[in-house]
Amino acid sequence: MTKLKEILALVRSINADEFHVQITNGGRLDDVYKELLFLSEKMESKKNRTDLIIDHISNCYAGDFFHKLPISDAQDELDVFCMGFNTYIEELKAVMVSKNLLEVINKKLVEEKERSNQLVRVKDEFMSNMSHEIRTPLNGILGFTDLLLKNTSLDSEAKKQLDSIKISGDILLVIINDILDLLKIESGQITLRQEPFNLRGLAQFIYDTFSIQMREKEIDFNVSIDKNVPAVFIGDSIRISQILFNLVSNAFKFNHLKGKVELKIRLDREENGYHFVEISVKDTGIGIPSDKINSIFNPFIQVSNDTSRKYGGTGLGLAVIKKIITIMNGEIHVKSKLGTGSKFTTIIPLLKSTSDPFVFQPVISNNQETILANDDKVKVLVAEDNHINQLLMRTVLKKFNFDCTIVANGKLAIEALKNERFDIILMDLMMPEMNGFEATSVIRNLEDVEKKNIPIIALTAVVTGSDIDACISLGIDKYLSKPFESSELYKMIIELVQSNKT
Repeated sequence: MTKLKEILALVRSINADEFHVQITNGGRLDDVYKELLFLSEKMESKKNRTDLIIDHISNCYAGDFFHKLPISDAQDELDVFCMGFNTYIEELKAVMVSKNLLEVINKKLVEEKERSNQLVRVKDEFMSNMSHEIRTPLNGILGFTDLLLKNTSLDSEAKKQLDSIKISGDILLVIINDILDLLKIESGQITLRQEPFNLRGLAQFIYDTFSIQMREKEIDFNVSIDKNVPAVFIGDSIRISQILFNLVSNAFKFNHLKGKVELKIRLDREENGYHFVEISVKDTGIGIPSDKINSIFNPFIQVSNDTSRKYGGTGLGLAVIKKIITIMNGEIHVKSKLGTGSKFTTIIPLLKSTSDPFVFQPVISNNQETILANDDKVKVLVAEDNHINQLLMRTVLKKFNFDCTIVANGKLAIEALKNERFDIILMDLMMPEMNGFEATSVIRNLEDVEKKNIPIIALTAVVTGSDIDACISLGIDKYLSKPFESSELYKMIIELVQSNKT
């Protein structure tokens, strides 16, 4: 082999990657020149492209991400690198676009959340105001009606008129409660109590509640409870009462004159520490069309506009109890035939009780309301700004033989407590100058240990979940919503006063 051929072979071996195709065939000096010239141009081209890549990557570090590297016809390793880099840029661009889109979406979500929270606050405030403005006068109406109904000197006509006022007020209260309960359920504010209660006693209470309507419409109302139904359950007696009341109320409302209503309670089964109690209410009323049965548990739905005009109601009762039963992990079904009547059946799991059975009795009798067997009268401080409710509280507490002092706001309540000894405070929450929340906070921070720990009952027309939570956090002992039953107020006062003295 000649020296020229050896030089050519050496050049090609050193730069084998560049010589994919042999350029020359001979071993002359011109061939060596061509080979070196080709190699020089190739290396110069790579150098220029490498500088371009370096500049481009430097620009990327400076923030110019989205320009691609050029691809040459050489299809060499630099082109492979450029293609990989360009793919990375495309993916980075997609990520950046997604990130920007995500930031925009997150910003909108934050704005929507704030707007939603604001709406919740507005709705909660509206509920508080609506509850207060409606319940406050209703408390006076129902409170004085109850007092007048206990007057034995009333003639039959006057008593009949007062009974009508009481029924109308109770119906209005049910409508208000249904609206507020629906709002509380939808906002997740409703909680269930787990306390011993007597289901037979509740059934008796429902029977007594509808006794007037039973006489007026000549309804044959029967209540039957199987013998194997336990006397005591653990659960939320208020919600169970609400379910019974709504079902029986509808049975009366949509029934014919001289119709029949039957309330049955039986034990369906026992399972995992629970009694599954079946409650059914059957009537001989107008019935429900088959195409309407699936919609009657929706809010504000009644069978027709004519039904609403003729029989009244908001269409909320069934929607509310359906949601309550669902929260209780129960179920409700309805069977109905147009013109014949309806039967509502609900099965509710209630915890078994280990306590001894007891007989249901009223909290207090009429005699107990007027006489307190204690020479040392219970001294009650009432903070209430509404004049009618002030008069009502004075009358009710006088019947209990309690010593009563009434002030118009929280500030005056604090001054009265500092200057005098009281056994308990009945505190309205929404008052001018200083509300019940502020007054309670001040009282709970007094230096006098006896006065700072005085029992406080929130006696108010505000019934929202946030207000109840605020009462608990401030140290309010009990909560009683207006309108209230005088017997329930009496029981609550005696219980707290005795407990505090002990």
